[in-house]
Amino acid sequence: MTRSKRKVLMLLFPRVTVLDFIAPYDVFRYVPNWEVHVAGPETGLIRAEGGLGLEVPDSILDHHSADILFVPGGAGINAMLENPDLLKHIHSLGRECSYITSVCTGSLLLAGAGLLNGFQATTHWRSLALLQELGVTTVDERIVKDGNRITAGGITSGMDFALELIRLLEGSHEARKLELWLQYDPAPPMKSGHPRLVDASLVSEMENETQKGFDTRKEIFQRIPRHW
Repeated sequence: MTRSKRKVLMLLFPRVTVLDFIAPYDVFRYVPNWEVHVAGPETGLIRAEGGLGLEVPDSILDHHSADILFVPGGAGINAMLENPDLLKHIHSLGRECSYITSVCTGSLLLAGAGLLNGFQATTHWRSLALLQELGVTTVDERIVKDGNRITAGGITSGMDFALELIRLLEGSHEARKLELWLQYDPAPPMKSGHPRLVDASLVSEMENETQKGFDTRKEIFQRIPRHW
């Protein structure tokens, strides 16, 4: 008997961080029995962070269920957090999904939509405190699995997340084959990809450079409805 395909619904929105989205997409598309759908709050041509043009084929409002819901991060998360109708739809959609997942600050949107209540989760190291502001218990790990919630850390964690999800749902053999095909053998040249790996002065420098964006999101959180 042929197994029905898993429906993967990937959110894509203006000012998305491209790598958050494209790393999982470029893994998921290889899984034979996964059907990948891309949808957003608006359709047509959008601009990612940095100005790259991307095409969004479907409206997220036209989707009401999926096996896997995936949310990437990016500056565009702010606008969606201030869209109560969108938050309501994502909340309802999440209740009809088998797995609710994110990379980087995508978890902020999941939390804003009430989909991380009572779950542990992670996000980019700079946004862990923001995720806590939304009432989520945070874990500073690259991938955090809690029930059917799977969240991943910073921008480069999308590949790890995607392969781990495939291992979980399709088995280690399929995940190992894909890891080999993708030649996923990272060797970061600076070895400075997390605060625990560098001196405090470099962390402080990055915090100062990103403080404005941090404060902007914190202000937005005060306007998010908390009725979930």
